[in-house]
Amino acid sequence: MEVLAGGRKALKGLAAELLTPLRLSGGTGRDLHEVFEGFPDRVRASHGTTRTALLCAADLVILVTAFCEAVAESGIAYASEIRPHQGNLATDIVIDLERVTLGSTRAGFPSRVRTDIEPAYSYAADLVHAEGNTHGTKPEDLARTAWRRYEILLDRVIWDCPELRLTSHTEDPPEITDTSPATRPTKTSLTALAQLFHQFAPTGIAADHHRRQLRAPIAASEHSGPRVPLLEAGYIDPAFRIADQTSGHTLSHDEWWGEQPLREDLAEFLAAYLLAEHATHHPLLILGHPGSGKSLLTKLIAARLPASEFFCHRVELRHLPADLHIQQQLEEALLRSTGRHTPWADVADANSGVVRVILIDGFDELLQAASDSAHREPHFDYLHRLQEFQQREHDQGRPTIALVTSRTVVADQTGIPQGTTVLRLEPFDDDRIDQWLTTWNATNRSYFHIRGLHPLSPDVMRPHRSLARQPLLLLMLALYDGAENALFHHQGKGVDRLSLYERLLAEFVRRQVAKHQAMQPAHSEAHQVERELQRLSVIAIGMFNRRKQSLTAQEAHDDLTQLQGPQDLQPTPLLFGRFFFIHEAQALHTGTELRSYEFLHATFGEYLLAHLITDELHHLLIAGTTDDGRLYAYLSHVPLSDRIEALDNIRELLAPLPPEHRSQLVHLLGRMIRTVRHGTPHRTDLPYRPTAPHGPQQEALYTANLLLLAAQADNRLRMSQLLGGDTPLDLWRRHTHLWRSQLSDSSWSALVSALSIHRPTEPADRDLSIRPPGTPAPLDPAWALNLTTPAETPGTVHSTEEQPLAARLHAEAAFTWEPDLQRLLHATAPLLHHLPNAFNIHRTHPDHRSTSAAHALINLM
Repeated sequence: MEVLAGGRKALKGLAAELLTPLRLSGGTGRDLHEVFEGFPDRVRASHGTTRTALLCAADLVILVTAFCEAVAESGIAYASEIRPHQGNLATDIVIDLERVTLGSTRAGFPSRVRTDIEPAYSYAADLVHAEGNTHGTKPEDLARTAWRRYEILLDRVIWDCPELRLTSHTEDPPEITDTSPATRPTKTSLTALAQLFHQFAPTGIAADHHRRQLRAPIAASEHSGPRVPLLEAGYIDPAFRIADQTSGHTLSHDEWWGEQPLREDLAEFLAAYLLAEHATHHPLLILGHPGSGKSLLTKLIAARLPASEFFCHRVELRHLPADLHIQQQLEEALLRSTGRHTPWADVADANSGVVRVILIDGFDELLQAASDSAHREPHFDYLHRLQEFQQREHDQGRPTIALVTSRTVVADQTGIPQGTTVLRLEPFDDDRIDQWLTTWNATNRSYFHIRGLHPLSPDVMRPHRSLARQPLLLLMLALYDGAENALFHHQGKGVDRLSLYERLLAEFVRRQVAKHQAMQPAHSEAHQVERELQRLSVIAIGMFNRRKQSLTAQEAHDDLTQLQGPQDLQPTPLLFGRFFFIHEAQALHTGTELRSYEFLHATFGEYLLAHLITDELHHLLIAGTTDDGRLYAYLSHVPLSDRIEALDNIRELLAPLPPEHRSQLVHLLGRMIRTVRHGTPHRTDLPYRPTAPHGPQQEALYTANLLLLAAQADNRLRMSQLLGGDTPLDLWRRHTHLWRSQLSDSSWSALVSALSIHRPTEPADRDLSIRPPGTPAPLDPAWALNLTTPAETPGTVHSTEEQPLAARLHAEAAFTWEPDLQRLLHATAPLLHHLPNAFNIHRTHPDHRSTSAAHALINLM
């Protein structure tokens, strides 16, 4: 209240007067009109923490006063003979209402503000009802009245105060409350952020060096090709989701984020966040996938915030030594951008009210580039240290807001301080893709006209929208089409998904080859392109075999050397970052440059992985060699069923082969599986070690992968074709026991789900068939036990065993302690004990299927 009073003598003692109704003496409080007289002008004349203090004070006073007025309206009062210490009631209620997180305290969802206020009012109403004569009213009636009064009082104040309206309104954005499919206009380049702050600081504009970024292209481009749109036109404000109850484990999962409300008001949220008290005490973590526009967002924020209100400082972590403390990073970035040594304490006048905003771009660069080094641990608590830095700056009168960008996938690799607000940028929807294409076509109208090219229409882009939802990949597709209208000419020609990936990757590799090397004949250029694609494929399988989405430069160099021989590139120079579809993470630590690489979209890595494996299969088939050393190196570390998309790609790449070639391939794979059982002296041992060597496990993984490859080549595969011998069913069981023993639970489940194993229709046929994944085959214990009956008529058959089934299963369960077996055995133990023969009697049906007596008994229950 002292903040709102501002030293005005007429308002002396105002707080006590406002709380008068809480004495329960029948008195009424003072009207708020006088309190808020001139309030909008005072807010407009204030800056930084002074303005935030005014907004917070107004929020709290309205919250408390609304409840006091509701009590006065209810007429609740103490009985005349009861006079307790009324001060305790007022104190308890005010203390509890002060705990409510209001919009001026922390930006978020208005509905969550309501969710906080309503129980606080309910608790206060209960306290009042417990003390006074309620005249038959209920606590919930008092709480509802208080909420109505709160909305009325708040509306009166925010009508003339846009700052408070921005932070403290109680209506959710329309995209949350309105679920209709109506299209809403999409905003661009955070223009709304500048417009909002123009209301508060009409004469303020961003610093010149930040505003110049608006006229820079959103990405580097080639001079001879189409023009890349400028930042002020080519950035489409993305939808987003926010979370304030966070844990790193959930933040890295798309499924969890999909459950959070979708918002479209990015500029409005950022403006409210920057005005709230919470922002100077906790960082804002901005997550997104590679190519989602995180870095561009930091440039736009700096270009939209008025310099009279904020001192903005962008810090690109990839260019700074990772072993520096946060203040040293800030000062080093200042030196690089201005050429002057400037202590952080002196970058802005502490008395000016200007709030410092640090935009830390690429936190994932630190985590990813150092992921397999001794430098990882110091970065785990980076956000905690950043929060401590903010608190120190606040205590020293230098309020500092910190925004940090990072890729979503590494959110589980760092500690998230309690109270951190996390925002995730969403992929483009169809409307945003269409709007971006409009900008692209307008930017290149002259270019298209001069070269006789068609603009890139939404219809042409529609088949490729799974890629186009990430802004940088959308630009990549546009640049690809902008050369010779490749996407336009693909229309109606049945160009499949993998063919597009192949052409897209080859075209961008060709551009880089032509850019970095002297002109060469077409066949030489084609050879160089294929060589680069092979190198990229090795990177893809390196990520797969390490179960990672990125690879360090050293790992990449080692893999290439071990699989392709000595390389002409060392791990420290740029290996693959020059390719448009590769995200390069970079960090400096004690003078050492640490790099790692990740595909902008997982589908590129999955395609290259499938391409590498099928190429090696073709090589083995054509060469007729038994030396499968390279294929063994590729496929003896992780089951392909762990990455079902890669397995699907392999099937698509093998599908165009003639039937005789696929039959030969199945024969080759079967021979390899059988050879593993009998020893492999013919195999060249490549020194490729993406994981720790483990002989039995690698043999198991390799044979499982050979089986999976054979199933992609032939969807009606017979087990005997692969395993050979007179007893394929017995061999199959032995292989499954091997795989189960060496695969993790999740990998085993994925393998089981990747194939469907069926018995033949004829009882005498003791083979199995391998089919594509689907509904598991019906169980048939009589066939599995090889109990035969005349095919013409149904009958009853009995199985005999040397050791009773119950005893044998119990001994096995007690020996292996297999939880699933223990559960099933425990559930059926009474039946096994009382009716043991029910498990040995089987009735066969005309369709050659069988049912056990035990099954029939349980089915009657």
